[in-house]
Amino acid sequence: MQATKPSILLVSNDAALGENLRRAAEQTGRSVVRAAGLDETLRTARMMQPVAVVLDLDLPSQGAWEVADSLLQGADCPPLVLLTERRYQFDVSTAIRAGSLVDKSASLAKLLEAVDEALALPDANRGERNAIQRIMIQWLRPCAWSVPVTPAYRYWGLNE
Repeated sequence: MQATKPSILLVSNDAALGENLRRAAEQTGRSVVRAAGLDETLRTARMMQPVAVVLDLDLPSQGAWEVADSLLQGADCPPLVLLTERRYQFDVSTAIRAGSLVDKSASLAKLLEAVDEALALPDANRGERNAIQRIMIQWLRPCAWSVPVTPAYRYWGLNE
């Protein structure tokens, strides 16, 4: 009886990233399955029970944030590795330097290294890790304000 390869769930619309990650992961004895939307991701995660989830924060609209929120709510959420190409935002560049996010333009070896680091953390710390990632997701989530924001010091005469 052949054992199945440990699988990584990649949540991304980037087909090239998916194919390149799949090839790189196969060299380490892992498989990669790609999903794009919230429903597909949750269904795939339940069916295949991945060892880790790589989430591309560059999904259209609020897709990545909804996926992250949904996955991190579950007590059985596998390690989540966050990936982005947006380096221009201060918060994002800080998170990349801190190792909380992986830059999409970095090598695939670096991405797989981040997966290995996430897998190395003890399962006993899973709840704490999920809570920290939920806070980070809220911190990095772009604001979708529909009305202009009034400056905080407007009535002090500083912005007139």
